[in-house]
Amino acid sequence: MRVQRPSNHVPQVGRQGVSNVMLVALSGCLLALQMATTQVPAVEPAKQSGFIPFDTSHLMGLPDSHPVFGVENAFPQLSFVRPVDLTNANDGSNRIFVVEQDGRVRVYLNSEQSNDASIFLDITKQVRREDNEEGLLGLAFHPKYKENGQFFVFYSVTPRGSVVSRFRVSKDDVNRADPSSEERLLEFSKPYGNHNGGCLKFGPDGFLYISVGDGGLANDPHENAQNLEVVHGKILRIDVDHQDAGKNYAIPKDNPFADSKANARGEIWAYGFRNPWRMSFDRQTGTLWEGDVGQDHHEEINIVTRGGNYGWNIREGKHPRDPDAIRDRPRSLIDPIFDYPRVEGKCISGGLVYRGKRFPQLEGSYLYADFYSGNIWALKSDGKQATANHKIAHTSLMISAFGEDEAGEVYFTTFDGKIYRLKTPEAGKKHDFPRTLTETKLFSSVKDHTPAPGLIPYEVNIQLWSDGAVKDRFIALPSNHSLVFKEQEQWEFPAGTVIVKTFSLQTDKTNPEKRQRIETRLWLNSPRGWEGYTYLWNPEQTEATLLGDWPFNKDYPIQTTEGIAKQEWYFPSRSDCQACHTHNIGFVLGWNTRNLNRLGGHENQIDRFKSLDLFKNPPDAPTNKLEAYPRWEDEKSPLEQRARAYLDVNCSFCHSKHSFGTAEGSQADLRFHSSFAKAFGNKPKFNPDSKLWIVPQHPERSPVIQHMSSRDPKEQMPPLATLKTDDVALGVLKKWIKGLTP
Repeated sequence: MRVQRPSNHVPQVGRQGVSNVMLVALSGCLLALQMATTQVPAVEPAKQSGFIPFDTSHLMGLPDSHPVFGVENAFPQLSFVRPVDLTNANDGSNRIFVVEQDGRVRVYLNSEQSNDASIFLDITKQVRREDNEEGLLGLAFHPKYKENGQFFVFYSVTPRGSVVSRFRVSKDDVNRADPSSEERLLEFSKPYGNHNGGCLKFGPDGFLYISVGDGGLANDPHENAQNLEVVHGKILRIDVDHQDAGKNYAIPKDNPFADSKANARGEIWAYGFRNPWRMSFDRQTGTLWEGDVGQDHHEEINIVTRGGNYGWNIREGKHPRDPDAIRDRPRSLIDPIFDYPRVEGKCISGGLVYRGKRFPQLEGSYLYADFYSGNIWALKSDGKQATANHKIAHTSLMISAFGEDEAGEVYFTTFDGKIYRLKTPEAGKKHDFPRTLTETKLFSSVKDHTPAPGLIPYEVNIQLWSDGAVKDRFIALPSNHSLVFKEQEQWEFPAGTVIVKTFSLQTDKTNPEKRQRIETRLWLNSPRGWEGYTYLWNPEQTEATLLGDWPFNKDYPIQTTEGIAKQEWYFPSRSDCQACHTHNIGFVLGWNTRNLNRLGGHENQIDRFKSLDLFKNPPDAPTNKLEAYPRWEDEKSPLEQRARAYLDVNCSFCHSKHSFGTAEGSQADLRFHSSFAKAFGNKPKFNPDSKLWIVPQHPERSPVIQHMSSRDPKEQMPPLATLKTDDVALGVLKKWIKGLTP
C-alpha cells in the first residue's frame, strides 16, 4: 500500500473530519511563519520514589460531534485465523460460516454462547498462500442450498491463478462439506500474487457474481482492467445451474458482452476495477455495491450496473490516475458513488447495506470500513449519489470483511481472529475531548513543558526516524497500571495508558540547544482500542491545540550558516497513526526490552520501572543479562546490530509476519530476530524483478537502500510522515552492506 503525500494547504471548512479549532490554529501558525526561535529547555526526569497514578478518564472520550458506536466481540469463546469472509446459508439453520484465508471454512450456531466452530471445509493443501493476498477468499451458498446442498468458493492455486469451484454438503453431516465433490467451474492464471478480488455473491436473479482484481502489481501494468478479452479487473456473472458447450457453467444471455463479436469475455458484467475485494447486494433493493481498493490517492465505493466501466486504470476514484498519459479514453466512465482520500485510510473493506433490526438509525446505510485505520462509516445515498457519510466507529482493528446473519444483522471479521458487531453508544455518554494541551492535564506547565506528577519520562536506544526532530517521551498509567513485560515481543499495556511524545525542531544549526516545539502526539489505549491525537504548538510556545482528523504540511524556518532555510513538516491525520501502529506489531512502537534496556541518568531504565512497581511480571534476570539494542550513537557497536536494530524499529511495523507489507515467501520480514534469509532474501514488493532486498557489497543495487533514499511518495520508505532522508542511517546501512560477503 502506498501513501499519498498531501500538498501544503489549509483544509477547507466543511471537509470531513476538519474541526474549526484546527483552522484557527493553522491560521495563527501560518501568520507567524517568521517567528523568533524559542530555546526549549530539556525536560528533567520526574523525581518520584514510587508509582503515581494518572487519571486518564478525561482522555477517553472523542472529539467527534456525531454519534459513535462501540464495537463488541460477538462470539467471545470463538477465535479464527485470518478470517476474510462471513456469511450464512439462508437455510433456516441460524448458522454462521467463516472463511479462513489459509483454506478452511468454519461453521457454528449463531449464539453468543457458541464455543466451537467446527471445520465445514478444509482445502488448505490445494490453496496457494505464497503472497499475502492469496488464499481462500470467497464463499457463497446456492439460493436453493436447502434443497441442493451446493456452495461455491474462490481460491488461489499453483501455478499462480484463481479457481471458482462448486462443492456439496456431506450427505451424512450438515456441518461438514464433502471435499471430494469439488467441481471446478472457472479457472484463470494471474501474473502476480496481489489484487485477487475473490468475492462471490448470488444476485436476486439467481446468478453468481464474481469479483476479480486487475492481476496485481501497481498501475495495472498489463492494462487488464480495460481489456474486455480478459477476466481481470472485472465483475463476472455466470449461471451455475446450466452449462454452455465446453464450460461447466452458462453465460446468461443478457450479460452485456454475451453476444460480442470482438472477443470480449461473455462472463463480464462490469469492468474497470483495481481490486474489488468485497461486494454485496442490498437485500431489499437488489442493488450491487462494491468497494474498490485504491493505489496512491483514493479508495472508492461503486454501485455496479450492467456493462459499466468504473475507470481503472484511467482513473482512481473520480480522479485521473495520470493526467499526462496519452491514450484513447472511453467517453462514459461511471463515477463512484463516493470516494475518500488515502489520508482517511488506505484499504477499503466494503461493506453492505444495513437492513437489520438492532439499529433503526442505520437503516438503508451502506456500512464499510478501512483495513488500516480501523474506522467504520455509514454512507447514505439516494441511489445515484451520496447524501451523507459519517464515521460511526473508531477501532484499532484490521477489519477484513462484513457479513450478515439470516436476520440481516451485521458482523465484521478482523485479523485479530475475532468476529465483532456494533453496539449502541451508552445513553447520555459525553464524547468531550481536551481541545488544548492544557486541558489534557498532562503538563503542570505547558509553557515550560513540565510534566504533571505521574508522567514517567523514558528514552529509547533506537528511535523512529522523524526528519531529525528531537523527542521528549512520557508514559502515563492509570491506577490499574501494570505493564506486561516480555523478553522479546512488545510489552502490553492496561486500558487507559497514554503515551506522550513532543516533537521539536532544531531551528538554529549553529546552536543545537535552540529548539522549537511543533507538535505533541498522544497515543491512547481507549475503550475503543488504541487511538492517536496531535496537538499543534503555537508560535509563542505557550499552548498546543488539537488538530482535526486531516493531515497537512507546514514550512518552518531554520537558521543555517548560509542563511534561512525551510524545513517542511508533515502533520499526520488520526487515520495515519493506525498505518504504522499496527495490530501485528502490538500497536505501540518501541516498547520492547531491547529498545528500553538502557541507562537513564545513573540508573538502568528497566530497573527504574521495576522500582516504580510498573510491572505485572517484573523480569527475574538482571538488566545486564537482558537483550539490548546497541546505542545508535555508539559508532563502536557492530554494524550489523546497528543496521538490524534500525530496520526493526523503522520498518518492521509493516514488514513483519501477518502484515500487509509482508507476503509469505515474497516479502522481507525485518524484525530483529528474523534470519537473514527471511529478512532480506526475498523479492521486494516494489521491485518485482529484484531477487534480494540487500545485494551484498552493492548498496547502490540494494532495494532497501533505494527506498530509504527516495522521497517519491510512491517509492519511499518509511512511506508516511517523513519528507527527509535519514542520511546517518543510510551511511550505516551502506557501510554494512558494503562489507557483507556474498
